[in-house]
Amino acid sequence: MRVYLVQDNQKITASTLLLTLKRDDQERPLAFQPGQYATISYEKRGKLSVARCFSIVSSPTDQNILQFSMRVRGRFTTALSKLQKGDIVDVSGPFGGFVLDVTNDKKAIFMAGGIGITPFMSMLRYLSALKDDNDVTLLYSCATQDDVPFGDELLSIQAAHPNLKVIFVVGKGPTDKLPSNQVANGYITAELLDRVTGNNYKDLRFFICGPPVYMKPMINLLAKQGAPKANILTEAFTQSSPKQTSTLRSWPANVYALGAISFALGSLVVMVSDLLRALPPTTSLRPTAAAPYIITNARGQQLDQLVNSIPPSPDVITAPTTPAVSQSSGVSPSTINPPPQNLAPIYAAPISAPAPTCQTTPSGRCI
Repeated sequence: MRVYLVQDNQKITASTLLLTLKRDDQERPLAFQPGQYATISYEKRGKLSVARCFSIVSSPTDQNILQFSMRVRGRFTTALSKLQKGDIVDVSGPFGGFVLDVTNDKKAIFMAGGIGITPFMSMLRYLSALKDDNDVTLLYSCATQDDVPFGDELLSIQAAHPNLKVIFVVGKGPTDKLPSNQVANGYITAELLDRVTGNNYKDLRFFICGPPVYMKPMINLLAKQGAPKANILTEAFTQSSPKQTSTLRSWPANVYALGAISFALGSLVVMVSDLLRALPPTTSLRPTAAAPYIITNARGQQLDQLVNSIPPSPDVITAPTTPAVSQSSGVSPSTINPPPQNLAPIYAAPISAPAPTCQTTPSGRCI
């Protein structure tokens, strides 16, 4: 878990929040791949909130900040929208295998539904920072033209990179605020896919991210058009619970091979965080020099006091103390302070037993 501080918190559409976090000076940067997600929780009145999963919006090339974007709908996202500059946010991760392979995914189709645009923003910002020549087409499905998070930024990235093409697929209403030659009305159709792919589905990588009601029709449509299943990478995006399908690929192989494990770890982090809420509150959530250990169990304190109050038995032999050695150093105590040679080990003096008593016979024999 890493500590970040809120740097900015703003609404970029009527229902979409962009949360910008600045890395604490004492923390190491979070190393992630474009498209991965993390769990975040916030501190309020000295108590840590539950943790929830969100895709990372920022590029991995920016080591000092992390950005997350989400729809403001439930209690958790509403609480996030009220965070102020300087508030503490704890981040764990990264997780997930929905990752762009810049080396192998030279030609890709991104299909985003609503807030499912978030992992693609990290990918596109990453490509922009690298000035790479990947040929990418983004099909961005939105409910209306007034609810298009990152619309202006996408057009700006496209202007600087001729290999990027953005098409806004607007579900209903007018489209006069968007470039007329980059708008499709209604839904993604087979005709639209044929046009953007040039009817070549076998040599393209397809990335799909959005709510479940968006995912299934898109996967079925691609299958109908002849896209190989191995070429489709998906992330069913529901805030707090990403579900992914991915295939093993050469780079980064470890990310894809551990995709399922990382998802399980992300779920475990959320579960443990929720369980910790049931523990009694503490005076401080972080160790200090005066209190290097966090005590969260009152019963444990009582047991410690009881054990410490018991006087030692007079028959107990106290062994000499040895300096503590860090287990991470890989060095045994004997190699740091080797015992002197040809000397008997030092032990506590043996306890003398009383001499046996006996009766003597006239001849002086003890019986």
